[in-house]
Amino acid sequence: MGTYHKKCDVLIFSADFGTGHHQVSSALKTAIEQRRPSWKVDIYNFFNYIDPLLDRVLKFGYLQMIKHFSYGYEWFYETTRDIEPDSKWQRFLNGMGQYKLLNLIKKCSPKVIICTFPTPAGVVSQLKRKGKIDIPLVTVITDVTVHSQWIHPNVDAYIVAAETVKERLIERGIPQDKIFALGIPLRPQFERTIIDPRIWKEYNLDPNRFTLLIMGGGKGLMPGIDTICSKLSRLSLPLQVVVITGTNKLLAKKLETISESSNIPIHVLGYVEDVASLMKISQLLLSKAGGVTVFEALASELPMLLYKPLPGHEMCNVEYLIENKTAFIANDEDEAVDHIKKVLENPSILKPMVKAIRSISKPFASRDAARVIIALAEDKEAENKELDIEEHLYA
Repeated sequence: MGTYHKKCDVLIFSADFGTGHHQVSSALKTAIEQRRPSWKVDIYNFFNYIDPLLDRVLKFGYLQMIKHFSYGYEWFYETTRDIEPDSKWQRFLNGMGQYKLLNLIKKCSPKVIICTFPTPAGVVSQLKRKGKIDIPLVTVITDVTVHSQWIHPNVDAYIVAAETVKERLIERGIPQDKIFALGIPLRPQFERTIIDPRIWKEYNLDPNRFTLLIMGGGKGLMPGIDTICSKLSRLSLPLQVVVITGTNKLLAKKLETISESSNIPIHVLGYVEDVASLMKISQLLLSKAGGVTVFEALASELPMLLYKPLPGHEMCNVEYLIENKTAFIANDEDEAVDHIKKVLENPSILKPMVKAIRSISKPFASRDAARVIIALAEDKEAENKELDIEEHLYA
């Protein structure tokens, strides 16, 4: 996160609702700094910056809704999907922390502002509309979806996951030349094409066994992982399971107990830095359908089994993947286990999925997005210099 009120060249506003928005922000920071080493890129958690208490309340409410009342989340998502820009609700959202944000922007004086979460994009857009700032604004949409909260009148460029998102934005009146279907920006590790053979030894894995990678339990948002692993553990299958539990120590403990008496190897990992290597050596991913995770899998040419997708943005991601024949869907534990058994009985069914993945994979989205962002910032800087020269000439 950025050090408040210090000058920077690029200002990124994100939010802590899941890890995806911050991962995209970090990926963009890395890609921009690689291409412009002298530039300083700062990332701010928007809600935490404007009001730390509000940030905690919103995060708690979001997690509780996702875990216990997903239909409430669906209602909220669908109700706000097509809000008019001049509605009272949208004006309220666009006013959140406006003056505090303006103060930060003026003190940081960035060349460009990037938003990887919709709410700050609306606030910055409003500041531009009022003439308070004149800085290029880039919105990075982190799912295969179009929602009114991502769309604002003073955005200079949209970086989106796929052509289908671009088409929907055009239908909503966004000029085509402002939309760049580059994929979701990912960490540099997902650009690698060569597998380090030491990865097998590092995690004590058998390179001749089918590897199922399970992710998504880090914040307890994927209940049922322990049940799925328990059911698999009682079967005699040519399978090894790798589960990344992140910070979820309770889940890790449950899985370690299951693994002790399992018929198949179950490897329980906590936080893993090099997720890309594990994805590249796996044959199937069982996960939630978050935008960043599914695009990491696409970059790794890894077919997916998507588990209990949330209504709203996750379901939009699932529809895109199913339409492109790159994923299965499971709505309960038994369905997930059945899919895994079918794949093991006939692994060749994954071959056309891998081929389909290659046609839509965008592993270099970060560097492509960085080029667009840098060009936008430098064009604006050149334009401002020309205006300064003209003012001096005619003063």
